[in-house]
Amino acid sequence: MEEINRFVVLAQSGRFYLADLCEQFGISRKTGHKHLARYAAAGLDGLRPRSSRPHGSPGRTDEAVVALLLAERRLHRTWGPKKLQAVLGLKHGVERPPACSTIAELLRRHGLSARRRRRPGVFAPGNPGLTEPTQPNHVWTVDYKGWFLLGDGQRCDPLTVCDRHSRYLLACEARPNQQFKGTLQAMRGLMRHHGRPEIIRCDLGSPFASHGLGRLSVLSLWWLAQGIDVEFMRPASPQENGSHERMHRDLKAEATAPPSANLAAQQRRFDRWRHSYNHDRPHEALGQRPPAEFYQPSARRLGEEDKPLAYPPDHEVKVVSASGHLAHAGRNYHLGDAFAGQRVGLRLNPAGQTELHFANVHLGHLAFDAAGGRFQPTAYVAPLRPVEPQPPPPAAAGAGREQSSLPSTPP
Repeated sequence: MEEINRFVVLAQSGRFYLADLCEQFGISRKTGHKHLARYAAAGLDGLRPRSSRPHGSPGRTDEAVVALLLAERRLHRTWGPKKLQAVLGLKHGVERPPACSTIAELLRRHGLSARRRRRPGVFAPGNPGLTEPTQPNHVWTVDYKGWFLLGDGQRCDPLTVCDRHSRYLLACEARPNQQFKGTLQAMRGLMRHHGRPEIIRCDLGSPFASHGLGRLSVLSLWWLAQGIDVEFMRPASPQENGSHERMHRDLKAEATAPPSANLAAQQRRFDRWRHSYNHDRPHEALGQRPPAEFYQPSARRLGEEDKPLAYPPDHEVKVVSASGHLAHAGRNYHLGDAFAGQRVGLRLNPAGQTELHFANVHLGHLAFDAAGGRFQPTAYVAPLRPVEPQPPPPAAAGAGREQSSLPSTPP
């Protein structure tokens, strides 16, 4: 301000040319004329610094739209600019919603978002052997989210089932554990309501899989008996079920923090969140539309009674013992505890090998090496070595004679 005032005073004195004066002060003649014009119009007050902000902002976001945006963000804390932009148009009827960059800036300005550095991709691409669904109920994904403690100290294990094609969340049940009986009961109720899928995809954890034959558990055997194929993901590969894991992240942020008081209250909270996830939340893979617009129940209904498995005429049907053993051709084969009481089919193929089947799954074959006189284990079934009878141990000296239990001499 002092330099500007000095320039104006010297220019008004008439002793200097304006061009020479501007050169001495290091400004252009246009800037010099600007200072003189402002001085002539408003005196010294006209020389004060002025804001470069424009007088009008025709592209400024309307305050009513900003209020709707902030309300939706506070209601759904995990929704980003893309989903909020879609909600403004679909739910509130905003004809020209703000750009995603504008929404992100508004969220940061109001303290509802913070910049974070995106982590580089560290996971390999998905397993090409997994089925890519083409319609609803083609592939269901099943998993247990990590457990947490409720307000009363009880454990809660959320069981989640999702349709892979439509991203529709079929079930989100608060269960007290991950045991087989409760999971089977939940799957029965779910299939009575929505029908049966063609494929169920799950990880190798309990109760979906086991360490036994074919990684099959009692639950996955029940799925196969219902005509449902089972796809297991590779160990330690959550990226093969990426959409399901992404849903778990939103579930944890919006419906479990903080936990509810008890299991019933947590289930009511899960039900409200599941309805919002299916009917309100836009999904980017669906063109920012909710999953409920794409899902419909399956036409393959679940039978109320479990019928025994039927095999082709060229199969010999066997029933596995309660201990998980299969007797065939005078030898015993251990299939695993999961197969206890199940009906399996044995088929002799053209190569002379005995194939083992359960439902429509070929588990392996039974083989015996006659030359070596021992069993040759296959990739799935390892037969048991027969136990040869042992001769009784020789009788000890003096056996059969009655002996006194008292010492011969006093202690």
